[in-house]
Amino acid sequence: MTMLPVQALWEKHLSAPFPTELLLEEVDGLNLTLLEAAAAGCIAEYLNHDGQLDQHRTAMLGITYRHLTVVARRHTGEAHDYFTRLEDIAYQVLTAIMDAKAPAA
Repeated sequence: MTMLPVQALWEKHLSAPFPTELLLEEVDGLNLTLLEAAAAGCIAEYLNHDGQLDQHRTAMLGITYRHLTVVARRHTGEAHDYFTRLEDIAYQVLTAIMDAKAPAA
């Protein structure tokens, strides 16, 4: 799988500001600023290392993805769009990693 779709979504995401009303918000004990930072760090690492992500960051992104699905559904408007887009990017990265590790048929 090529990294171009992930790269394009990531660039779109980077052009959107973090919703300021969420700076101090928590959902189920999750600080949304830290959640976004964790996802962003893993996605950037994936893109900066030619589609590679170590086991630790892959696990972190998997956990972060699960949290993003919860957070995205608890918001509306810009906040919903922001976290849904981040959730989609995380999903695409995780899918690409799984596909790369799958044995060839």
